[in-house]
Amino acid sequence: MSDNLASKAVNGIKWGSASTIANAVMQIGYTAIMARLLTPEAFGLVALAGVVLRFGAYFANLGLNKAIVQREELLPEHVRAAFTSSVLLGLLFTGITWVAAPAAAAFFQNEEAIPVIRVMAFMFLINGLSSTAVSMMERNMQFKALSILETVSYILAYLGVGIILAYLDFGVWALVFASLSQFFFVSIGAYAVVRHNIIFLFNWQAYKPLFAYGSRMSLISFLEFLSINVDTILIGRFLGEYRLGIYSRSRELVSQPMHMLTRMLIKVVFPSFSKMQSDNEKLGKAYSSSITLLAAVIIPICLGIMVAAPEIVYVLLGEQWEAAIPVLQILCLGIPLNFLTMFAGIICDAKAILNIKIVLNIVLMAVIALFFYVLKDFGLIGFAWAVVLSELVKMGFYQRVMKNALEITYRQQLQAYLPGLVNGALAAVAIYMVTSLLHNFNLPVIVLLISQIATGAIVLGVATLFFPHRLLRAEIGKLLSKMGLSEDSGSYYGRMINRYKTFIIK
Repeated sequence: MSDNLASKAVNGIKWGSASTIANAVMQIGYTAIMARLLTPEAFGLVALAGVVLRFGAYFANLGLNKAIVQREELLPEHVRAAFTSSVLLGLLFTGITWVAAPAAAAFFQNEEAIPVIRVMAFMFLINGLSSTAVSMMERNMQFKALSILETVSYILAYLGVGIILAYLDFGVWALVFASLSQFFFVSIGAYAVVRHNIIFLFNWQAYKPLFAYGSRMSLISFLEFLSINVDTILIGRFLGEYRLGIYSRSRELVSQPMHMLTRMLIKVVFPSFSKMQSDNEKLGKAYSSSITLLAAVIIPICLGIMVAAPEIVYVLLGEQWEAAIPVLQILCLGIPLNFLTMFAGIICDAKAILNIKIVLNIVLMAVIALFFYVLKDFGLIGFAWAVVLSELVKMGFYQRVMKNALEITYRQQLQAYLPGLVNGALAAVAIYMVTSLLHNFNLPVIVLLISQIATGAIVLGVATLFFPHRLLRAEIGKLLSKMGLSEDSGSYYGRMINRYKTFIIK
């Protein structure tokens, strides 16, 4: 990776991290408030509508946003073609979803979902207006502007529109209009930054290279959606909206923090990997480094959530959500694997290894369906274990693909997880010991949760920054070297970073 590219990537991660922290804090507050203002049925209806909409979302853009980022040479006519297609496809899928809403609701045996699906379908059109601008920001690595835009849009949409409407007893519509509002605010902000040409273009030569890559990416994204949402589909179909509400909240409690940590990283990594797609040696090192650094954070957080699950559920959702505790604990074992295998998927996207990825996702759907069938008699607990087992299979499949694509041995790939496993074990044991001790004092549950968070943060911080595993120590040293600070930096911040770099490298 060139110094300039590495500098942009690190800068993007820094801004993404700041945005992640801000959004994570707001997400906690939003979840706690909305869980008390709305019923599980409201969340279940939105989860059902989300599944239906995601069916179309992967074809409403035909992968053109990925094609914009992945192309080595992007011409003005490509931008116009991408915008034209995105808007027209967004309009088309809004109409299709509106018409198909009754049939989709009938599949889930829930007529109340019809108006929710129809109103939320307008996200296709709104997203079609903004996807080209957002993709150009990612391609140009304008992550500072993108982070600010996403944070501001979240505040306006969820903390503004969502909570106000929920307080005014709009019920499920508070969730619906909060979601649509964020798409709207992002659309306005992204175009204000990029200001690309919005004149429609109808010239097949401009569309051809985009669709050649984007159509396969769209199919892959759709297959990934199916494999990820098989649990939601089957629970909604056979167990009803109440249990789906319990399950969806459980999954959100662990996946949302992971999503907040990785969403900006994904946007940084894909353009970075795409720019060195022809250099397997550099790409392999970047792949291993990415897993090592992210696993060192994600695995400890998930294991910490698993130990603190009762307190998290009682504080954020309330005692009426007690059934979510065991489901949340089991999912904490599988969700981190889902987010870590995303790097292998991004490698396939960057190198245009798409056919094998299509086959891989079809096989994974069959695997997860099989696990669900075998474990269906155990209810939500069985579905949660099916997710964990399918993620293990998925990791094995992707390791095979990476071995062939990047010539990385299985041992090298598995070693990348070691720092995360060590940190996770330390954090989980520390949280468990503190929890067991504090239970003797009959403290309020909020005090227990704060103590658990503080314990996990301290242990993870100390283990990562001062006593890192040798693999993690090497990666931290590389990361600090790319931060662009000179040895004689006069700022206090620069001096501190340089002192720490000396400590961690020696």
